[in-house]
Amino acid sequence: MGKAMKASALVAAWLLLGGQAPAPVSAPQSGYGVYKGYAEPVYDGHRRFSQYVVVRDGTRLAVDVYRPTRNGVLVETPLPVVWTFTPYNRATRAADGTVRPSDASQLSLVSYGYVVAIADVRGKGASFGVRNGPADANETNDAHDITEWLARQPWSTGKVGMTGCSYFGATALQAVRSGAPSLKAAFVGTTMFDQYDTFAQGGITSPGLADENVSSDAVSEVDADTDRALLAEALTLRPGNTPTGKFFASTPYRDDVNPYTKSRWWEAGSFYPYVGQIRDDVGIYLYGGYHDVYADQTILAYRNVKANKKLAYGDWVHCETPGFRMDIERLRFFDHWLKGVANGVMTEKPVHVYVSRAKDGTEWRALDAWPDAPRTRLYLSTQETRPAGARGAQTPFFSGGLKAQPPGAGAAAVILGDLPPVQPVMIYGTMRAGVDPISATFTLPPQTAWREVIGSPAVRLWISAPASDADVFVYLEHVNRQGGAQVIARGALRASHRRTGEAPYDTGGLPWQTHRRADAQPLTPGEPVALDITLSPTAYTFRPGDLVRLAVTTRNPRTGVSGAPVALLSDAAHPSWIELPQTDTRDAALNGDESDGRAFERPSYLAGGE
Repeated sequence: MGKAMKASALVAAWLLLGGQAPAPVSAPQSGYGVYKGYAEPVYDGHRRFSQYVVVRDGTRLAVDVYRPTRNGVLVETPLPVVWTFTPYNRATRAADGTVRPSDASQLSLVSYGYVVAIADVRGKGASFGVRNGPADANETNDAHDITEWLARQPWSTGKVGMTGCSYFGATALQAVRSGAPSLKAAFVGTTMFDQYDTFAQGGITSPGLADENVSSDAVSEVDADTDRALLAEALTLRPGNTPTGKFFASTPYRDDVNPYTKSRWWEAGSFYPYVGQIRDDVGIYLYGGYHDVYADQTILAYRNVKANKKLAYGDWVHCETPGFRMDIERLRFFDHWLKGVANGVMTEKPVHVYVSRAKDGTEWRALDAWPDAPRTRLYLSTQETRPAGARGAQTPFFSGGLKAQPPGAGAAAVILGDLPPVQPVMIYGTMRAGVDPISATFTLPPQTAWREVIGSPAVRLWISAPASDADVFVYLEHVNRQGGAQVIARGALRASHRRTGEAPYDTGGLPWQTHRRADAQPLTPGEPVALDITLSPTAYTFRPGDLVRLAVTTRNPRTGVSGAPVALLSDAAHPSWIELPQTDTRDAALNGDESDGRAFERPSYLAGGE
């Protein structure tokens, strides 16, 4: 009797005895955002341990370790470790004595058979030491040393991963660049690839990060520090930390030597100089969103990491992925790299992009690479037009057009000065809406065809100013049929930093400013100059009836301050333009295609353009 017949006979016998037919076992599933049958939550609790770990220079760093339990019993079997290195307190102590981890979402890994650890960087939380600046050599060495300490513990298999977003992601990449031999995988949310282009975008330095985000009373001590005396001692060192705003401002040019680290920190603290040194046995998963202040950094990191890489890019704000279970992706990734589970995560398409406003159900696209789409150039027309006037629409400071034809001679300049005191909408430090009243806007008339824009738009703007310098901010907007405008990409440039050069990494052919001190070019009052500005990458569908709009302003979104008046030119001698990356990735939709008969041909930009 064959195996199938034996199985059928057993089931029949079971049914004759009054049993019920067993539920069919579904096949394991592993795909983007889907993971069933490969991993189960086999542990039902955890226990927290906290201690100081001494790193190579003798500094004591506070580390919390969360180990799984089953029925209240601590699991002694060695397990892989996933950890996070944070400047924002590994844990806080509430008034009732409850200790809360900085990122509780990580603890979901414990039930699947991982040890989770969270550590304070030196000079922060309960750790000792002084922080000269973010992502310095000390912090990189510390990331290495804690990784190896975790690997040596009896409850560890010796395989370690790191996870985190924003600064937490930066410290994960520091551990990667340190070459820590036990680090096998890093699951990294939007973070810094090029420190200068992150914190001095366009040559305009950031006011700083959150240097201290909780009161000292809320900082959690380690277990052995029962009277909090060691914590009190560590806190006495905090005045020696360098405020990040002061740190960034100390080096306005890329090649300046930072007085606090005594190095060219903009380069030394970046990830890009080290991508060629990543070991072949390390996997890197990058995720980010196009409404994120570091959106471009995510794409640059993916472009330049050479192997064992994945990318998820959605319509998300900073470190949030609403509508998508990023924890599933994290578990799939670590199961592969730290447990050797053959779940296919590294054999499927490496790039997943969410295209906003695509046909419902087809927004997610699985691609072989970040698309380098053909680019279409549209020229700014400074001939003033009447605003659409739709209900709820804001009136632009100036309203012009976008056209396929280059501008002619004699076109008047647009003066950006005396901008109204209107506050645009910002979320997590990123401009999202409301820029039209403070901007010169240039709008493409409604088109009949659908259009996918995936990638980084780029603009060339000709300006002149009465001052020796000027800051210019640009936004690509989607304007819907009701007149509501949403920012979908953004860029900025200080005019004296306009010189471009060959980038030390792959930018996808987009312009790259050198930002070197010797390359500074102050403006000559009244003399026109060209500014090449790369906007942040987006993935967006413009539907029939939508408007594509470019907004240009001198209002700094963080400070609300505008400089001296700037003349924006676009004429035969000084043609200003925007280039849009346009592609069609519908055949890569995860949930079917968009073959519904509608037009998706490359549109005629001349339609309605005159």
